[in-house]
Amino acid sequence: MKLLSIAYYTFIRNIRDIKAMLAFILLPILMILILGKALDSAYTPKKLDPMNVGYFSKDAGVLNSSMNEFFTAKETRSIIEVKKVKSLESGKNQVKSGKLKGLIYLSKGTSDQFKNGEQVTINFYSKEKNSFVQPVLESFVRTFNIGNTLIKLNGQQLQPNSKHSILKEVKLVTKGKIPRGIDYYSLTALFQSMLFGAIFGVFAITKDMGNHTNIRMIAAPIKTSKIILGKLLGSSLTLYSISLLIFLVSKFVFKGNWDGSLWLILLVLFMFSTISVAFGMILAHLSKSTMASSLSIFIIGTVLTLVAGGFSRMDGKVIETLSYLSPNTYAQKTLFTNIYEGTFSRSNILSLVFYTIIVITLTFITGRRRVA
Repeated sequence: MKLLSIAYYTFIRNIRDIKAMLAFILLPILMILILGKALDSAYTPKKLDPMNVGYFSKDAGVLNSSMNEFFTAKETRSIIEVKKVKSLESGKNQVKSGKLKGLIYLSKGTSDQFKNGEQVTINFYSKEKNSFVQPVLESFVRTFNIGNTLIKLNGQQLQPNSKHSILKEVKLVTKGKIPRGIDYYSLTALFQSMLFGAIFGVFAITKDMGNHTNIRMIAAPIKTSKIILGKLLGSSLTLYSISLLIFLVSKFVFKGNWDGSLWLILLVLFMFSTISVAFGMILAHLSKSTMASSLSIFIIGTVLTLVAGGFSRMDGKVIETLSYLSPNTYAQKTLFTNIYEGTFSRSNILSLVFYTIIVITLTFITGRRRVA
């Protein structure tokens, strides 16, 4: 009960600071709006590059010949770049690693089955639920079936090759698959503002030092660990509430793409709130100064946001190495992967959990030493 009381009054004290609350709510909303609209053209694709697709065939008949012709057609090569792989297993591994967007596979005797009037399957492997390669394959199947039906009706032999392109018009829909400016900054600007929200963790420590409340709390019959945990919980709930409000505004007012798993979004926002507040409490315990802690948060938060691609997408080995130190990297990758690929990035979510455990542990260590 004492722990919950500390958490409650910490939360109440934070939300009564009207200036701080307005700043942390309005600034990220304005940032999302300005950056999202101003840089939208940089995130809107003007041209789709051909996608790398693997091909492995054990078939040696007309279906394999027609498919090879299909792959070398000019129209096809503008959409997919086909790479023949040495084995089915090798192709699957390249799909899993992301080197290939998909793998097309023909089993042995597929053409013979087609000639005998049996049902034929063209196997396609992909990590994505709705791959752009699928409509291309469907175009091949439709045209191949129609062409060979006409050939049979005319009494001719089945021909493996054709002088005409067998690729019909295929419309690739990118809406919702590639983030617009407003989609990108709805996530990155939110996490940047939450990282600066570490100031609530600083306030939880330094305000008590300023009015000597910490002395009375230390003298009270309550464990130091409960005091630290109560402040951490109360401040985290403050920042979490702000993040939920910004999330709702960016989703329903700015129409940002947040069409991922709601429970995962809520979980990531809560963990990130805890990480930020714990980070602020660590700095406050070490510096014992609101000014020094705030300046450190601004500098470190800006660097961590920068290397995580919070301002713009950046490449390079140094940037990539530094990005592993930023919690923004794991939070952003977890949600981007879920929203735009429909998958659950276990490695990133586990990294975020591990990050949370580390900063909370450091909060208790630095807090106990400060009291001692």
